[in-house]
Amino acid sequence: MKVFVVALLLMSMASCSDGQQQTKRQIQAVLSWSATADMALEARAKMLVTDSFTALTMERCGKEIAGLSKELPTSSQNLMDVAGRLTTIIGAAHDDIVSGRTGTVSQHLQDLRGLEAELKASSGAAQ
Repeated sequence: MKVFVVALLLMSMASCSDGQQQTKRQIQAVLSWSATADMALEARAKMLVTDSFTALTMERCGKEIAGLSKELPTSSQNLMDVAGRLTTIIGAAHDDIVSGRTGTVSQHLQDLRGLEAELKASSGAAQ
């Protein structure tokens, strides 16, 4: 009976650890897509890439972050909120670029970087 209880406890601990690892991987993936959006916006601000490239990149990054944020555990509400705001900023950047309002790129880039820092801080992710 003791062996069964010990085995059950070990399995529970491993399961929690796996869940934490999964959440950590999801956060790292969100940060990776956010960094991609950051690089594209910075390149656009410096006129190194076209509007169409930047718009496509923003669209893809937004979709990926939105999908990943839905997979975060509900216990990570703050992380889900930050990921949702990342999606909103990236979507706004996409819409502005598609509409020819490229003057807002710098503001979107600043907002994106602020949220990246917030996500790193609230998740404990290494910088």
